[in-house]
Amino acid sequence: MDADRLRASPNFALAAGMDGRPFIAKDSEPYVQYWLSGRERLLFALFGRRRGLTVAAARAAYRRLADVPDTPLLRRRLDADIAGMRAAGVLVGAGDDLSRYDAGIAEAYLTHRPFPPEIAARIRADAALGPGQAVLDLAGGPGDLALQLAASGAAVTLLDLSRGFLDAARRRAAAQGLPLGLLQDSANRLLHLDAEFDVVTVAQALHWLDDVQVCRGLCRVLRPGGSVFVVHGALSVPDRHPLAHLFGHRSILGAKEERPFAEEAAALHRRLSLLFEALDSPGVDRIDLARPQAGAGWIRARRLSLFRQPRPIGPGFARAFLTDSHIARTGLAPEAFWQDIAARCAGAPADRLAGLCDWALLHFQRSEGLEHAPLGRPEAIPIGYAGPASG
Repeated sequence: MDADRLRASPNFALAAGMDGRPFIAKDSEPYVQYWLSGRERLLFALFGRRRGLTVAAARAAYRRLADVPDTPLLRRRLDADIAGMRAAGVLVGAGDDLSRYDAGIAEAYLTHRPFPPEIAARIRADAALGPGQAVLDLAGGPGDLALQLAASGAAVTLLDLSRGFLDAARRRAAAQGLPLGLLQDSANRLLHLDAEFDVVTVAQALHWLDDVQVCRGLCRVLRPGGSVFVVHGALSVPDRHPLAHLFGHRSILGAKEERPFAEEAAALHRRLSLLFEALDSPGVDRIDLARPQAGAGWIRARRLSLFRQPRPIGPGFARAFLTDSHIARTGLAPEAFWQDIAARCAGAPADRLAGLCDWALLHFQRSEGLEHAPLGRPEAIPIGYAGPASG
């Protein structure tokens, strides 16, 4: 049965150092590497089959390929290797999700973290989206933005690492009668995607990704005249908020630098502008078979827009935001953690649960002769909140 099988995680790629020592590197956050012994290298290859193998089948295959006898010591060593690789995420179960955001969080995500329709409308307008255009939503989660873009008639493909999120997006697309392409993969592998797009979006996800790899991939798949939209968000709550210990500037999950959001957005804009200029300079002649868009024009900034959204931050938002890996950093077991969250928020009036979401929409476009335009100081645009009042 598939439930008894393990397979090599597609998040890891096999490589070798210059001295020949084998290792596997994870190409999604967190970016770890795992050095392999000779036994582990062969096991990783054996478990690399599409449907994987049972542990017993992997042991038998190892003995045949290594031409070694079946001994209790060998079985113990192989079992220890397999257990260690399983614990590190190098081997995954047939039903395992590849992302920390699994099916269990998808419904809370859709309910308590809806993507603002005002920002989706700005994307549709700035890209003049409509039938005949191809759109790629990178790391698009359960498809809230993708489906708002698909409503324009454009052909939208949602790419995400989470099987649970993709399943949720599939169900919602069917319920709304909207066509939606689904692709399970890491956005860091965009360089290897054999397709071209008129519009690419990446919303609230770039901070989880290798932005150099993402920009390299965008330089490859973006058609001439095409647009890239990056949505960056930040959450703030006052010190008196019941969940300030989680979402405030002195969060136990990691302190946040206190600076104006406009400065943060401007810094991200500068970084991405420089990356596009460095990675995709049409004025530099080079022989590179991986760049089919050579000579297609610069990818340069068009607009930076800021949006401000007051919204409740309560237990529902926390469930849509925090995964088991976040909870582990608090030192509490999940059940105790959620009991503590409920107790902190119990009976709190609406004004005590109020928080603020700041959003930045960065628009880049590939076009011949497009010059950098001075962006000035963008105005913060107030937007509504379409989710539940309890947060």
